[in-house]
Amino acid sequence: MAALLLMLTASEAASSPVSVLPAGGFSASGELSMKKGSIPVSCKTTFDGEVGSEGEITVTAVYFGGFNPLCKSIKALGLPWQGQVDDPGQLTVQDMQVKVRVPLLGGICGPGPVTLAWTNDNAGATFDAVTLGPDCAMNGTMLTTPPVQIHPRSSSP
Repeated sequence: MAALLLMLTASEAASSPVSVLPAGGFSASGELSMKKGSIPVSCKTTFDGEVGSEGEITVTAVYFGGFNPLCKSIKALGLPWQGQVDDPGQLTVQDMQVKVRVPLLGGICGPGPVTLAWTNDNAGATFDAVTLGPDCAMNGTMLTTPPVQIHPRSSSP
């Protein structure tokens, strides 16, 4: 069984279009503007997780904070979230879900896939008018620590 698992992992690695360095634990932090229905809130946000060298992503914890007291009403649900690097300029988190605990206008956003733009220049993922059903939107850039770099995998002759 272990040999089969190693063979499957090796074949998946050979077909991955990207390499991600460094693999391992990361934090991605920045200002995230969220809107649930008509309620906008901007929060200092941190995503903690693991990234594999083949582009697989696991988000294990999300923290919302900042000066706005509404930030304390936002909670990540369904962790860990799984995702992957689609190509050197894009990544997708498959099952993102948050709950906004505000009377009358609060509720759950997701779960659903969220596609983010990636740039190596600032080692960051950008939420650019990202929507998460039924009525949530997000904008902001999360910078990674340590700085993560995503490159196309070079093919060997």
